[in-house]
Amino acid sequence: MSATDSRLGRMDTNTLDNDVFRLLVDSVRDYAIFVLSPDGNVLTWNQGAQALKGYSREDIIGQHFSKFYLPEAVQSGWPTRELAIAKKEGRFADEGWRVRKDGSAFWALVIITALRDSRGELSGFAKITRDMTEQRNTADRINGLNRELRNKITELDESRRIIELRTLQLQKLSGQVLHVQDEERRRIARELHDDLGQQLSLLRMVLSQNKNEEADQIANSALASVRNLSYLLHPPLLDETGLRAALDWFIDGVTKRSGIQIVLTIRPQDFPRLSGEIETAIFRVIQEALTNVVRHAKTESARVELDKQADLVVVRVRDYGQGLPAEVAGLQLTNRLGVGITGMRERIRQFGGELMVTRSEPGTLVEAQIPLFG
Repeated sequence: MSATDSRLGRMDTNTLDNDVFRLLVDSVRDYAIFVLSPDGNVLTWNQGAQALKGYSREDIIGQHFSKFYLPEAVQSGWPTRELAIAKKEGRFADEGWRVRKDGSAFWALVIITALRDSRGELSGFAKITRDMTEQRNTADRINGLNRELRNKITELDESRRIIELRTLQLQKLSGQVLHVQDEERRRIARELHDDLGQQLSLLRMVLSQNKNEEADQIANSALASVRNLSYLLHPPLLDETGLRAALDWFIDGVTKRSGIQIVLTIRPQDFPRLSGEIETAIFRVIQEALTNVVRHAKTESARVELDKQADLVVVRVRDYGQGLPAEVAGLQLTNRLGVGITGMRERIRQFGGELMVTRSEPGTLVEAQIPLFG
């Protein structure tokens, strides 16, 4: 093959490559791909550019590419600045607002690449533009939703803080109510024992002197009822000798009145004195639980367990009766056992503890756990 034929072959190959490249670029519709002169005038124009920007080839060839920018961007000289950066760095990429022929704006991703010949001289710029309006709108919607979500989270945090504050205030108020209630029980118990009890004792003495045995028996019964009611309101043993003695007296009385055999187990054997508030809370929980057993359980036996561990006291009251229906829970449980269950829970909650009422097989289990501090 001669040198001339070789050169002709290379020319045919280059021409074919250029034709294929132009065909490829012209067929792309999702991107505007065109070439600018070193001064920024449009030299080529593909179908994607016409579809995106609205200009035909005849409209735009030879025009300066600043026609695609907002007026304020043109006034600030930004299009020329883009070419200067691309010339210096070899490439420029940016996102911003661009303008179509009809004046409508769209958000564009723009890449400008400097084109240099074999000697390194600048021969123009290749510019690729893609419409990113939908992606930007989606991102804006996501950002808006994220802002709304953050605002809702802030509102929820504030609501939770207010609820926690109100809960603390209610717990404090509830503790004060329970304290007032216990003090009122003490006062009424003392008046029953000291005032009405003494009057009944005096009446019994008078009746015994008059030899009226029936009236004397009635007075004796009334005096016993008053004393028992006084002790139930607030047993003096609880203050004088502690929880064990008060529970022995109370459970013995419940057994005699109801006929239910109740076993009391206290661990350790040398159960220590606790604070007056905790001993009162434990006594009231056992008192209320056994009252529910007598009223609702229909059982012949029950068990009371008091277990002091290293850092808490566990109280269990278990009966072996008909138990709770499987579907009874929550408010239904409160309605079934009465408002006393709420009072038990609140007493235990005042000490940071927890009270649970669960169905056993057979019967019902009331369990309270009270933390001990110090």
